[in-house]
Amino acid sequence: MRTRDEIEALLRSALGRVTLGEAEAGFQHDTLLATRFGDNAITQNTAATTERVTIDVIHDGRRGSASTNTLDDDALAAAARRAEAIARHAPPDPEHVALPGPQAYPATPPAFFEDTDAVTPQAVAGDVGVVVARARAAGYTASGLFQASTHAHAVANTHGLFAHHAHTAVDFSTTIHGPNGSGKAEQSRNAYGRVDVARLADTAVANAALAQDPRPLPPGDYTVIFEPLAVGELLAFLAWTLSARDAAEGTTPFAGTLGTQLFGDKVSLSLRLDDPDLPAPPFGDAGLAMRPTTWVDRGVVRRLHHNRYWAARQGETPDAASWPLFMAGEDRSVDDLVRACSRGLLVKNLWYIRFVDRRSLMLTGMTRDGLFLVEDGQVRHPVKNLRWNESPITFLRNVVGLSRPERVGGWVPAMLPAVMSEAFTFTSTTDSI
Repeated sequence: MRTRDEIEALLRSALGRVTLGEAEAGFQHDTLLATRFGDNAITQNTAATTERVTIDVIHDGRRGSASTNTLDDDALAAAARRAEAIARHAPPDPEHVALPGPQAYPATPPAFFEDTDAVTPQAVAGDVGVVVARARAAGYTASGLFQASTHAHAVANTHGLFAHHAHTAVDFSTTIHGPNGSGKAEQSRNAYGRVDVARLADTAVANAALAQDPRPLPPGDYTVIFEPLAVGELLAFLAWTLSARDAAEGTTPFAGTLGTQLFGDKVSLSLRLDDPDLPAPPFGDAGLAMRPTTWVDRGVVRRLHHNRYWAARQGETPDAASWPLFMAGEDRSVDDLVRACSRGLLVKNLWYIRFVDRRSLMLTGMTRDGLFLVEDGQVRHPVKNLRWNESPITFLRNVVGLSRPERVGGWVPAMLPAVMSEAFTFTSTTDSI
């Protein structure tokens, strides 16, 4: 992978070829090693590395953009000419905002780890072998996905801004299938050495064992205990709607809520820059410096995300990003939440989530990978999967207990606790496993 200095020189060279208006050049490097397995055997292994430079030219409020994955001088010059030609002929951008100048970037925890960058297919095969061996020993079958990736992102513009960030990521998930139920476990880390493969395998196998032979349960409103994996699936939809503009235009449940108590007082959501278990990048959109931001404080909506255009229109400071998302928890475990529940459902995971109504953020989806009846503080038995209709707004409004947060992967990287919430609506049963 190119060094920071090499990337800066490359972007400055790209910008030097632009003769029209102001310009921004972005660099993206991605290396991905991915191994899929199913039915207790590896089924696919892929590896790829890509590099790309994108040049954006802004001329008289008109924008043109061109990208190239050939990064020699001739290719950069050709991309600059294409971007200029597009900018000359494009219609004016009614939401044009001038590019930012140089930024003071915050110090953030390390996000690049050599052991991840150096992971080999042989090492991954060994990790998959651990999971498969545990599954076979229990009489089950394992499937899953291991991904190790290295990324570098940089941006420079004609106002003197330059920003660079490199990070690595490991995402290992497995689903263990028994004859009448499944269990899942996943880990997301920046450092390969911090992935506990044995724990991952044991958790998935234990979940699968508990999930066998589920019994039917009538739909209705139940107290639920969502494990962090399920919380992440639900709150990703909430994170995508933390937009000040969308709220002002009345298309989300955050319309008119700034400064009001929208959630239960146990709920606090933020963007943090100091957590080594989920290191944030130092910059976001257009190279803007990241800053710690509290979105929700003890149930009160304190801020919504302002992109550069909306911030300029409203006289606000723009937000570089909406996530990583951090939800505060309590010093309790999932087992503690179960012991505090007189009757409810323990939910391991969700899937097939779709919008019912975007304005209220009403969603529908199904449980998967283990659903369990809790009575008198104990897990009694697995139950058949249920379809649900609920809004994350209501889910967080009815919170009565939280666990310690843990890292969750997915579309929205997050540190999330398990959540106990009341009156979660399940609408129908299903025989799916």
